[in-house]
Amino acid sequence: MSAVIQSKTEKDSRVEAAISHWAPRFVANGVPLADFQEVTASVSRWEDWCAAWSARAAVHEEMGNKALAGGYNTSAGAHFTRAAVCYHFGKFLFVNDMAQMKEAHRRAVECRNKALPHLDPPGERVAIPYEGRQLYGNLRKPKGVAKA
Repeated sequence: MSAVIQSKTEKDSRVEAAISHWAPRFVANGVPLADFQEVTASVSRWEDWCAAWSARAAVHEEMGNKALAGGYNTSAGAHFTRAAVCYHFGKFLFVNDMAQMKEAHRRAVECRNKALPHLDPPGERVAIPYEGRQLYGNLRKPKGVAKA
């Protein structure tokens, strides 16, 4: 095998580092362990990282859309949350393709926004004016607390 061509089982150092250092972080933040294992097993090159995670996120996003259409709001919130987290970790530190990174970021925000009203407690996206710009955040209040 030449030094330029990698076998299917060989992973570049960035992928290996991501897998060995980030597994607990991914799972603790809502990525199902099976998703982490399947997606990372399928990626050998860092250049494929964001696309692989975005593809998995799209599966959860579609499940969220179907759940929402069927009136299963709690399930929809959970699916959209998982989609948002998968998009997030796909673009996390993925700076070698800014267009791909920005699209994954946009989709992460979109999915999180779709999830917020269906969570318990529900949430809302808020914009806070700061020095002529907007800072965005997610606000979740306990049940029974009036909207400010």
